[in-house]
Amino acid sequence: MIGVGVASLLLTGVIGRLMPMEFFPTQDNDFSGVAIEMAPGTTLAQSEAVSDQVRAILKARPEVANVLQRIYPDNGRLMIMFRDDRKITSKAFETELTPLLQQIPDARIAFQDLQNGQGSGTGRPISIMLTGSDSVLLQDTAARLVEEMRGLRQVVAPRISADLRRPEILIKPRLDLASQLGVSTATLSQAIRIATIGEIDQNAAKFSLSDRQVPIRVRLSEDARRDLSNIANLPVPTASGGSVPLSRVAEISFGSGPTTIQRYNQQRRVFVGADLANGVVKSDATDAIFKLPVMRNLPQGVSNAPFGEDEWQQDMLTSLSIAVPSGILLVFAVLVLLYHRIISPLVNMGSLFLAPFGGLLALVISGQSLSMPVFIGILMLLGIVAKNSILLIDFAIEEMGRGASQFDAIIEAGHKRAQPIVMTTVAMTAGMVPTALSLGGDGAWRAPMGTVVIGGLLLSTVLTLLIVPAAFSLADGIEKRLGPKLRRGLLTYEPEHGEAERRQSVPQDPGGAGPNGAGSILPAE
Repeated sequence: MIGVGVASLLLTGVIGRLMPMEFFPTQDNDFSGVAIEMAPGTTLAQSEAVSDQVRAILKARPEVANVLQRIYPDNGRLMIMFRDDRKITSKAFETELTPLLQQIPDARIAFQDLQNGQGSGTGRPISIMLTGSDSVLLQDTAARLVEEMRGLRQVVAPRISADLRRPEILIKPRLDLASQLGVSTATLSQAIRIATIGEIDQNAAKFSLSDRQVPIRVRLSEDARRDLSNIANLPVPTASGGSVPLSRVAEISFGSGPTTIQRYNQQRRVFVGADLANGVVKSDATDAIFKLPVMRNLPQGVSNAPFGEDEWQQDMLTSLSIAVPSGILLVFAVLVLLYHRIISPLVNMGSLFLAPFGGLLALVISGQSLSMPVFIGILMLLGIVAKNSILLIDFAIEEMGRGASQFDAIIEAGHKRAQPIVMTTVAMTAGMVPTALSLGGDGAWRAPMGTVVIGGLLLSTVLTLLIVPAAFSLADGIEKRLGPKLRRGLLTYEPEHGEAERRQSVPQDPGGAGPNGAGSILPAE
């Protein structure tokens, strides 16, 4: 039986390492979202045309009940309401329509991960954040990552999710010639600003009304601003009172620039987003991405830090690695104080490692992955399994204290304590069945927790009733052999300050059965 327990522990570790992991389990939502990103400078009418095209594709699907639109000049959002009688899940719906929506030209269209919000960086299932101080190197690295991600079967439509660059007119002053003509950079910039975007409100003339003043902004018309020759012939005042064309004192050309600059810990950042392929869990896709050459050898000055859901998942695992051992040590300390034993409480703690085995098997059979609800269920299992083991060992120790033999005490403990253990297991399993079957509205989030609790309870109950008695019999034998030796070592210790009398008053028991029962290593009070 000890061999069965060791094999169960090894299988638990193997299955846990091979299972995919995600922070939140995949849910079948009643709604979904689509984000549309247009090029900077796109008019409201152009954005509306693309949004209507997306809405027509969505409304043609039988699973969609309604679509709500929100349109802005260069982006848009659509909210999809699903029918209750649809045949496919919301995730399958998004996976099926993603390639179709990406065929629409001049727009970035992607389903949004409403479950995690924008905490994932891009609103898509996969978000890789790259940070660095060199913006050019950062963009090149992100572009290489996108190219390599396109060769992975686990992800769909990878792309850089940084802000689209907008077209700009670049005006670079000829400082030497401008100085000779008496044109300062302040005069040059003021002339350009007034002609293109208009004077700032603080400096503009005001039109006085009865209750307020309205700034009067003067600038070139939109058609005139589209002609580069009008900008080049813009008169710029000189220090002598005359004027010269802008093209005389500056180089004029077209270029592009970012609409916003994003930073993370005082460094520029860029996101690379992607969707998951059908049937792929996030951990599998993330592992494949981090094995790519560009991620294995990031250029100097470019780093990848966990962000959003990935950061939360690491924090959760770190907290669990601290909380679970701390709880186990606390329970062990309490059992040592109650039993006046050391080795027997180790049997109780060893039984805790049997708890996750059945739960992980249930997850594998049901096709679910590790997630936060699974770890919550495992914490519940640890408490229940520890209780079952304590019931068995505590009863056996009481029987042995009444004079029963080791074998008879263990058999009687299994006979008397099997009923409350099985009753607890049946009650807890029945209570978790609705959760595991996802009968509630948002029950899909809690379904993995119910699955791991049911599987863990059923198998751990069987293993506890078989392995714990066998382990306790071995532990009790070890205590009977080591107890007298340790006790003799304590009794031959020479105390200080006149405590020899108290040492001599402790009864000697060469047979090994101390006053507190068989195998006790602590002196009686």
